[in-house]
Amino acid sequence: MIPTITAEQRQKLDEDGFFVLNNVFTPAEMDEVAQRIENLQRQHEEQLRAQGGTQGISRADEITFTSHLAEQDESIKAFCARPEFVTITTQILGPDIDLYWNQSVFKQPEGTKEFPWHQDDGYTAVEPSPYLTLWLALNDATPENGCISVLPGSHTRGVVLHQPSPIGLVCYPNDAPDQGVRVPVPAGSMAVFWSRTFHKSGPNRSSGPRKAYVIQYSHAGLRDAATGATLPDKIPVARGSQPA
Repeated sequence: MIPTITAEQRQKLDEDGFFVLNNVFTPAEMDEVAQRIENLQRQHEEQLRAQGGTQGISRADEITFTSHLAEQDESIKAFCARPEFVTITTQILGPDIDLYWNQSVFKQPEGTKEFPWHQDDGYTAVEPSPYLTLWLALNDATPENGCISVLPGSHTRGVVLHQPSPIGLVCYPNDAPDQGVRVPVPAGSMAVFWSRTFHKSGPNRSSGPRKAYVIQYSHAGLRDAATGATLPDKIPVARGSQPA
């Protein structure tokens, strides 16, 4: 069933910067795309090992960020343009939507490191901002296996200064008294949040990987904030609130 964003969900997004949209996809609807995502992630991890184990913020056998999946696989591209995503994004952002970024994030078991507090906008500044992140759980994301945490209301602070660290950019201290709220997400459901919402993920202390597909949508014609240039080669998702 195509989801409708309720007034309560929109209010939570406006006030807290996030909400959870449950049961968007059935296991059967997830099977094919999850398998294709896992295949590309596996190839990426093999490349990491061959190159010494680390590339950017990805670390083999610990955490991998495997990007541009829709650009590599027609089935994943078609998944990102499904009616569910057209409806969600146009209801929140407006009638003309592009796929800005997409990546799998796999956190392997028995880990001890959190992924630090950050804003997605902290990595690449774009205009107009914020854009919308749909954090889709490929398997159940739980406190035990490293689900995300968010800091409610943090999206209202604008884009804040991020400091580099060995495990990613950091915008908020991990020892601050307020560590936000954990956001468990069942498989086939998604956390919906702004690109300015502070979020982190905990260590995976389970016996299996935590698997997510992070899909980010923006107003069409997104620009580089530093140069003003329109970002090229973005996949159109909706025009005039209809599938593109």
